[in-house]
Amino acid sequence: MFDQVSYGTCLKFVIDGQQIMGLAYEKMKEAKSSIWIANYDLDPDICLVRKAENQQYGVHSLYQSERSIAKDKNENKNKERGYISDITCDSSDDSTKNDYTLQSLLIEKAREKVDIKIILWEPRLLVRKLPVSKRRGIEGREKKAKFLNQLAKNYGVENYLSVRLDSKTPTLTSGFHEKIIIIDNETAFCGGQDLSNGKWDTTSHSFDSILRDYGSQPWHDVNVMVKGPIVWDVIFHFNQRWVHSILRDDKSVNELVKPDLIGAYLLPHSFSRPSTNIDNKDEERIEIVALRTWKQSFNDKGNDTYMDRNNSIEHRNGIREWYDTMLRKAKHAIYLEDQFPFQDKIITRILIKRLREEPALKVITIGPMEPNLPGFIFGKISHESINDINSNLAALRRAGDGERVRNYSLISQDPKANNKRKQIYVHSKIMIVDDKWITVGSANTDRDGFEASTEFDLGINSSKLAIQLRVKLLTEHIGIRQHDSLESLDTNLDNFNEGFELLEKVAQDNGRRVQRGEFIKGHIYYYNFQEMKFPPPYLGAKGGNKFRLL
Repeated sequence: MFDQVSYGTCLKFVIDGQQIMGLAYEKMKEAKSSIWIANYDLDPDICLVRKAENQQYGVHSLYQSERSIAKDKNENKNKERGYISDITCDSSDDSTKNDYTLQSLLIEKAREKVDIKIILWEPRLLVRKLPVSKRRGIEGREKKAKFLNQLAKNYGVENYLSVRLDSKTPTLTSGFHEKIIIIDNETAFCGGQDLSNGKWDTTSHSFDSILRDYGSQPWHDVNVMVKGPIVWDVIFHFNQRWVHSILRDDKSVNELVKPDLIGAYLLPHSFSRPSTNIDNKDEERIEIVALRTWKQSFNDKGNDTYMDRNNSIEHRNGIREWYDTMLRKAKHAIYLEDQFPFQDKIITRILIKRLREEPALKVITIGPMEPNLPGFIFGKISHESINDINSNLAALRRAGDGERVRNYSLISQDPKANNKRKQIYVHSKIMIVDDKWITVGSANTDRDGFEASTEFDLGINSSKLAIQLRVKLLTEHIGIRQHDSLESLDTNLDNFNEGFELLEKVAQDNGRRVQRGEFIKGHIYYYNFQEMKFPPPYLGAKGGNKFRLL
């Protein structure tokens, strides 16, 4: 595990909550033997599939879903009312057959004797006691785990459904941050989005969509679904995490969960090796490697990522090492979406050096206008982290001569009022280098993502998939709908430079539109709008402005 390149892998990129959660629901619904989940957070009552035909949504609670299950079992026990979300799924009180909540799906599969294991990160007690914990959404993990475990007991499936918490992280601000799902030892998901409330959205990111959870903001994320030998690496990582959640001892994990014993972790269900790719049906050779951050570095030796003479993936296992290598190799193009873009000073210096070495290299970063940063314990730490992002991005812009590095955010426009806008929270963690190498997973380009938290990413070598993914993201951000023709743009988005220029054109146009009090088009806006001499896209937007500590 984590020491060789995998081939013969099928993969599919999925963008934003509607696609991500919908596909995850579909695959979990088909599970025959096992569903294993390691998430930063998870909400039992989250509605994974949401219908728009009816447009009549009321309050949906965990109690209501339990009531339908209890009715099915002729039980009249009082259930804990628990977590309340704000929309109904396509469900009825008579059965759970059409209930798209995660909890109903898990109970249904457990009753089919599917082995379900779930690991959640629980912040340390000191952090959970802080006043800001509720606002930051980092409290309540214990309640969620207890609820699901008790629900399993109520329906006699506790032998098939188990939820565990783990809080033994290296620092107070770090966490078990990966978002992975493994189904039947055959299919795996990883990326930026977990199964928690507030993160479901469509690719249109409508301003006030009634399908989103109450009080949530528009949300952008990217995950990938894979099949094939690479899934074994995901299985290995999950089993180390599972053992760690039980023993809380690094040495024991290393001794008990070894790569050469991977077969012992698998259930009897057979492991298949698909021969075609999900996204591209041709025979393009795709190289894929598993990457992770785990400070204990179980079994991870060398931590040296590099390319061979043919620019193929040769060796890797650390996420920081992968980013370092990609940035040092970049010649023409870097496209990055990140929640905390270039907060880490080390990789910032590497890219600054590369920009000076390669005068043709261009960089696009897309991040949130208001990042919800690590360092939540004290406001001063959080503000300093935001200042790190701003100063590092400014240094990159200077290294790119003010022309070759562009920093953007995404904005949602109210279709009824031209002065009402809000940020689309960019939570994705992807990087595409030279339209060939793709990084996707849970790690941000910040210190926790590279050092203190546990993270799981995939590194992919495929020119075709890299271009497909970048174009798909650009068309979403520019506001091109699926049925619109790219030919009408008079731009070839397959060409990175033309995409770079088009984003610049749209951002310039949207800046002028806000100046004139007009509606913006698409979602692109300058993160450093003040430097570009444009007004904030909405009242109070900070963007690239420095926080001043009082």
